[in-house]
Amino acid sequence: MFTEKEINTGRQIEFDYLKGLFIPMILLIHSFQIMGGTLVPAYKTTYILATMTGSTIFLFVLGLGSTYSRRTNSQLVWDGLKLLLYQLLSNVLAFVFPMVIGQGVRGLFGLETMWAVVWQRMPMMIEYINIFFIAGISYLLLALLRQLKTPTWMYFALALLFMVINPYLYMNGKTTGNAVADYVLTMFAGGRAAVSLCFLAHIPYVLFGVGFGKVLRRTTNKTRLYGIITLPAVIVVAAYAWYAFSLNDNLDSLYAYSSKGYIYPSALRALANCSCVLLMSGLLYALRNQITAIKPFHAALVHLSRKTTPYYAVHPFWYVLIASLMCFAPCSAAFCLLMTPVVWTLCYITIRFWERLRACKR
Repeated sequence: MFTEKEINTGRQIEFDYLKGLFIPMILLIHSFQIMGGTLVPAYKTTYILATMTGSTIFLFVLGLGSTYSRRTNSQLVWDGLKLLLYQLLSNVLAFVFPMVIGQGVRGLFGLETMWAVVWQRMPMMIEYINIFFIAGISYLLLALLRQLKTPTWMYFALALLFMVINPYLYMNGKTTGNAVADYVLTMFAGGRAAVSLCFLAHIPYVLFGVGFGKVLRRTTNKTRLYGIITLPAVIVVAAYAWYAFSLNDNLDSLYAYSSKGYIYPSALRALANCSCVLLMSGLLYALRNQITAIKPFHAALVHLSRKTTPYYAVHPFWYVLIASLMCFAPCSAAFCLLMTPVVWTLCYITIRFWERLRACKR
C-alpha cells in the first residue's frame, strides 16, 4: 500500500472539497457570534457538530498542503510573517474600521449611536488573535522542522505530545505574576479575551496534517488507506461523544462544554477533531466522482477552497458593519440565518473587485 517513492503528488481533491465546506460553516457560526444572534437549539446543535471540525480543517489542510507545496523554507518563513501582518491588518480593517463606519453612518442620519461600545471594544479588537496568527506561527515552526529534516513519524509524535500536555499548559485562569510575561504567554496559550483561538491548542492539527500528507504522498491505494483509518477514527469519535454526553444531560450544558472544548481541547477532543477531519476526507474521496458530476457544486467547492484566506479575511468586515449599523442590538436567529448568504455574496463581490483591481494595476 506504500512505496518508497512519492507517487501521489497531485492535487488531493477531497481536501479541496473539505476546505470548500469550511467557509459556509464559518459564515453561519460567525453570523450568530458577531451579531449576537439568539442561540436557538438548532444553532447550538449546528455549532456542536461544526466545531468538531471548524478551524481543525483549515489548519490540518494547511499542514497537509505544506507537504505538497514547492515553497522553500525561506518562502515558508516569509509566508508566516505575512500572515502575522495579515492578523494585525485584519484586526484594524475587518473589525475596528467597520465598527466606526457603522456608527458614523448612524450619526449622519441622526440615529442613536453607541460610540462608548466602539471605544470599549476597540483595544481588544486591535490585539485580537485568531487563525491568521496561528497559521503564521505554524509556518515558522514548519520551516524549522523541515530544516531539521524531521521524519514523518515525529510529526505524529509531536502532535500527540501536544494533545496530551496542552491541558496543563493553557493559561486560562493562570498567571505568572508578571504582566508582560502573561501577555506574551497568553498569545500562545490563551486565557485572554482577545485570544479567540490559541496556538498551543491548534498546532497538533497542523502537525497531524503534515504527517498525514507525507503518508498520503507515498500511498498506492487511497481507498484502502481511508478504509483502514475509518474504524479507529470512528472509535475515537464515539468515545468522545459518549464521554461528552455522560457529562452533560441537556443541550445547553453540552453546548457550553463543546464551546470550551473547541477553544481549549482535551487530548481526547483534539484526537476526535482530527478523526472527524479524516472521516470527512475519506467520505469526500469516496464521493468525488458524484460531486464532480454535479458541476455547479464542484465548482463552488473548488472556488471556496482556493479563496479560503480571502473569504476568512473579508467576512468579519461585513458582519461587524451590519452589527454596528444595528447599534449592536442582539439579532434574531432568523436574521442571522438570512445574513449568512447575504454576507457570502458580499464577500464574493469584494474578492472579485479586489482581484480585478489588482489585475488592472498589472
